[in-house]
Amino acid sequence: MTTSIILPTFKEKDSIPPMLRALDALNLPGLEIIVADDHSPDGTEAAALETAKTMRTPVRVEQNPGVRGLAPSVVHGFSKAIGEILVCMDADGQHRPEDLPGLLAEFDRDPALSMVIGSRHVPGGGFTEKWNLFRVMCSDGAAFAARLVLGITLKDPMSGFFAIRRDAFDRVKTCLSPEGFKIMLELAFLLSLTGRDKVLEHPITFAMRKQGESKLSGRVIVQYLAMLMRFARTKRSLRRRLAPPSR
Repeated sequence: MTTSIILPTFKEKDSIPPMLRALDALNLPGLEIIVADDHSPDGTEAAALETAKTMRTPVRVEQNPGVRGLAPSVVHGFSKAIGEILVCMDADGQHRPEDLPGLLAEFDRDPALSMVIGSRHVPGGGFTEKWNLFRVMCSDGAAFAARLVLGITLKDPMSGFFAIRRDAFDRVKTCLSPEGFKIMLELAFLLSLTGRDKVLEHPITFAMRKQGESKLSGRVIVQYLAMLMRFARTKRSLRRRLAPPSR
């Protein structure tokens, strides 16, 4: 299988070079990397392209041409990718490259899989360092709200590290919200409505951020809750759009 890794970035000049080198060191066959940048003002694009000169893995930088934000940047990166498997990873070091081969191997083990989610909350998953109580409460609360409002069964819908088959992404991409927010949760939710797509959680170890700062804020929490309410309101109509036609 060919694989495209999408790294959404915003002001990641210092973190993108080591992330690219670590992914290159995996020496995975059929791999390309797309840095999906959101018009970083700090020289992220230049740092990525300079690092790429020393790598075996092909690297491209795609600037987000539409609505600003992480999810739109990821979707734009997916649209430019050539891989049969599309991967999304953070570039700040929290998503460890060494966990990627395990995610990809799940598709070989089960050809029926549409999406594999890197999960911190299944056996074998976890964290490299203990989180503070506030961060744990925010993460656990967000996951509980997603399960309660959307009816999904994922143990870790908030990790942000995932791989999806291109054909599965193509089936649901027209139902994605234009502004987007939590792209992994949105894709998993849409796939749960099709009646034919299988999503699996694979254990990962979540690392501490090596560069940059958390984007968690009161505004982000409000955006997240608004997204859940929007999904809840449109769930029935989305299911009608996505379910295979009855025979």
